[in-house]
Amino acid sequence: MMARRKNPSGNPNVEDLLNRFAAEEENFLRREFLAPAMRGGSVRVRIGRVACKIQIEPDNFAGWGIFQPTSHTHARLVRRASLSERRTYLDLFPAVRLIVCRRQGNTWLAAAASGGDSRIRIEGMAPLRLAEEIQVFDCVRARYDGSHFWFDELEMRHDPAAAAYLRTALNHDIAPDELERPGLTGEERAVYELNYWESVGEEEAADESGRSPRSPPHRRRSRRLRPGEEPVEADPVRRRLRASLSHAGAQLVDYLERSDSFRVSFRVGERSFTSTVAKEDLTVQVAGICLNGEDAKFDLASLIGVLREGEQNDELYAVGDDGMDEEE
Repeated sequence: MMARRKNPSGNPNVEDLLNRFAAEEENFLRREFLAPAMRGGSVRVRIGRVACKIQIEPDNFAGWGIFQPTSHTHARLVRRASLSERRTYLDLFPAVRLIVCRRQGNTWLAAAASGGDSRIRIEGMAPLRLAEEIQVFDCVRARYDGSHFWFDELEMRHDPAAAAYLRTALNHDIAPDELERPGLTGEERAVYELNYWESVGEEEAADESGRSPRSPPHRRRSRRLRPGEEPVEADPVRRRLRASLSHAGAQLVDYLERSDSFRVSFRVGERSFTSTVAKEDLTVQVAGICLNGEDAKFDLASLIGVLREGEQNDELYAVGDDGMDEEE
């Protein structure tokens, strides 16, 4: 047997490295792997010490998945990852506290909040990946893998009433320097001001104050809407839901976004309701009242007519998240 010649320089042997990587690739093909995936058909995995891009099928999958490699460059989805598997993955990375700022298309943008891992610095806003059931001004915990901030959970140590207060204030067009709730952090006030100026509109704000909207005066009165003018809504989802509800005479209160649906809270007259509707066409999935299994026959706007009629006849029975079980 011929002895392998030692490398006199002490540097790693290139042939050894290539052989080791080839062995790791073969081992990779034999095992399933977990990865977060965004729409677009690819994920990043680490084979040995090398980060590799893998094309996945189906290419429209978004979420936490378990994948089986079919080659060194492709993999297919086996199933969605369980909560415990997702937790194990997220715990590998440092935690960062963020404040949800706004939506950009289908992606939430977030800014740094106080606390979290001091090694990670964020300038401006960063995309918050795979975030569900969050709202603007929420304080969340994310995990940073060196490239992306992956949504972990709502920050339980943060007072959720602060975010609710800011959403209500923005809905009523309260100027940033008129916020009166004690305990708001500097980061929360900055995110609020960002949303406020976008909601008001730079041109109208400049006309009213006579100054640049990027340099607001110390005290500025809340802008009054002109007769017949609708408030400017920066969030496209909120704008869509508000339009559907207002067309039927209802008022949007709030919403939560899920992977394929919206959980919408709204008011009809003096009464509050919560329904779940499909993202694609706002078809009702869970009406929030008993419709004898015919929820899907209605969309969000037509549901309002049913609610009004049921209220007049005293025939509304709550079901779902806020009432009795739907199967009862």
